[in-house]
Amino acid sequence: MISDIIRELRQKFGLPADPSRRGPVPLDRFFREMAGPRVAHFAVPDLTRSSVADRLRSQGVTVEDLGDPGERLAGFIFAAGPAAWAFVTADDILPRRRFTAAHELGHAVLHRDRMGRYVADPTISEADGGATEMEREANRFAAELLMPEEVVRAREAELRAEHGCCPRGVLEYRLAAELLVSAEAVRYRLSSLGVGDD
Repeated sequence: MISDIIRELRQKFGLPADPSRRGPVPLDRFFREMAGPRVAHFAVPDLTRSSVADRLRSQGVTVEDLGDPGERLAGFIFAAGPAAWAFVTADDILPRRRFTAAHELGHAVLHRDRMGRYVADPTISEADGGATEMEREANRFAAELLMPEEVVRAREAELRAEHGCCPRGVLEYRLAAELLVSAEAVRYRLSSLGVGDD
């Protein structure tokens, strides 16, 4: 299901998973192309519920109580009408911010009708872990969006052609560097796809 949704988004936005293209998935383009819901995204230093409320108010959004104002967050998604706003902490390194942003985009795409007005994520696991099914689905969405199966399998084939094998650690390192994702996220993706040699 999640794979089908991502495939549809890629087709709709003209962003196919192209194994011949090197470099990270253009995550910003997915945010820009979203319509219904339109999703804006922001990296905010010291992300808390209070800083989210302040940023939303600066965007002209009426905000009710979002809970403990001082709670530190990894990510946050807020929906109002046909629009949504995704927030990530600017304090994380780029690979973590990219995964968190894709995770929040996953909530907007997959859970819009069941998440209520917002989802606050104090932490986000880059593996399949998650306290709820919604969190696990958002993680899978992020992993599949940022690490397309076609690209993962193409890099595996390249290693096998070059060396006659595909050490998982080497593939993990190459994919993390190319796709701007963390080693933890790549390990999860390789494991879920059954790719690489131990």
